[in-house]
Amino acid sequence: MARRTQFRLLVALTIVWALWAAWSLLGRATPYTLQVLDDIGTPIAAASVDVDNSQIGTSDEQGRVEVEWSRSTSVLEVSAAGHISQKITVAEQPDGVVDVVLKARVLRGRVTDTAGSPVEAARVVAGPASGVTDDDGRFSLRGAEPGAVQVSRPAWVDTSFDWDGGVGESVVQMEPFIARAVHISGEAAEEDIGHFFEMAETTELNALMIDLKDESGLVWYDSADPTASEVGAIRAAYSLREIADRADQEDLYLIGRLVVFSDPTAAVLKPEIAVLDSATNQPYVSNGQYFLDPTDPDARAYGLALAAEACEMGLDEVQFDYVRFPDKRTESTTFDGGVSLEMRTRTIVQFLEDAVALLHPMGCAVGADVFGFTTTAIDDGGIGQRWEDVTSVVDVASPMVYPSHYSAGWYGFEVPNDHPGPMVTRAIEDGMERLPRNVVIRPWLQDFGYTADQVRAQIDSAERFGLGWMLWNAKSSVTVDALSRLE
Repeated sequence: MARRTQFRLLVALTIVWALWAAWSLLGRATPYTLQVLDDIGTPIAAASVDVDNSQIGTSDEQGRVEVEWSRSTSVLEVSAAGHISQKITVAEQPDGVVDVVLKARVLRGRVTDTAGSPVEAARVVAGPASGVTDDDGRFSLRGAEPGAVQVSRPAWVDTSFDWDGGVGESVVQMEPFIARAVHISGEAAEEDIGHFFEMAETTELNALMIDLKDESGLVWYDSADPTASEVGAIRAAYSLREIADRADQEDLYLIGRLVVFSDPTAAVLKPEIAVLDSATNQPYVSNGQYFLDPTDPDARAYGLALAAEACEMGLDEVQFDYVRFPDKRTESTTFDGGVSLEMRTRTIVQFLEDAVALLHPMGCAVGADVFGFTTTAIDDGGIGQRWEDVTSVVDVASPMVYPSHYSAGWYGFEVPNDHPGPMVTRAIEDGMERLPRNVVIRPWLQDFGYTADQVRAQIDSAERFGLGWMLWNAKSSVTVDALSRLE
């Protein structure tokens, strides 16, 4: 009888032990894998997995995260920036990978100017999501985060708006930056750069235009470019970074003027990248003017390298001047790629497109100076500058609408130079009517051979169109009396 009782007790203990062991095994934490995906099947990195508001893991680049399973941690909350979080219950120990799908928030909208015209190529950033507007100013950002949305475009004023994460289209307006600037030559910057900052403190100027590389081929800032060094072009007359820092402190927009293809310094000392005269086998020269070959990849790379270096030093905008073929040529003038109409226009457009691709990620706007006649002419004037082509690429187009550069009869004036205001008005009107997209137009105005009233007449003409302007004087002798004084 006692043995039977003992046996029954042993069996009972064995059963209790087995149940306890099974229960312990079931409650023990064992690892498994969550795969976090968005609603189109794309893995989500950096998704957070929480239990009772405490994070227990984050997903890797493949959207995977290792989780310890137990009955006490079977309810998980999975969240990721730009997505709608969700709770899941893992009731049984998983036998494989557990997929978790989070629906992405989508921000849709349109960017326009104050007149309602679309603004293309504006960058929109909402948390981890970013994108650029299309030709119609529209954008669609998957994975956008509610809150402040930043909108920017080179040469335009940055703006922002708040998004609550809801559906519907957001419409935001932005304005171009209206720059009012004067030209500062390399010599003037070396002699007294402070003079121009003081001028901006007391007048309507809100921008400065400084020569990086001028028509002589000399590089005036403290460059370390190997090609500029090779040809002895570097003058290092000023510290570009110091000037950019001061401009930033004084809230001035800083533009760097970079003469690209008119370059006697590099053409003579590095003739392999110059326009050649096949009759002499020497660099082509006309009236003392030498050109680098726009069709030569190394000639183009030289200009782009200087632009990138200067942009990195703190510029807001690089203005490319002499971005063209020489206007005077002979039959012996030789270009590596030829000089047909198609080659001319394609070469200039490609250079500017390369500049945009290079400088935009660095935060710099791309501008181009063009002859004033291009706002009216249908062809490229033989130099590769066609108005619709240039304005379809750059952020800022600056026609040099100097009345003295127009010949008799332009716009019905026998002596165009005697009619500064009307000449600028007519030239701008022609250009504005032919814009292929929403682009900033900022004309160069004549500040030589004129009285203060004549210079002011040009400024007033530009401002009637809501445009900024830049005053050109080769020696940077600014007609200060033409500028409005601050109170």
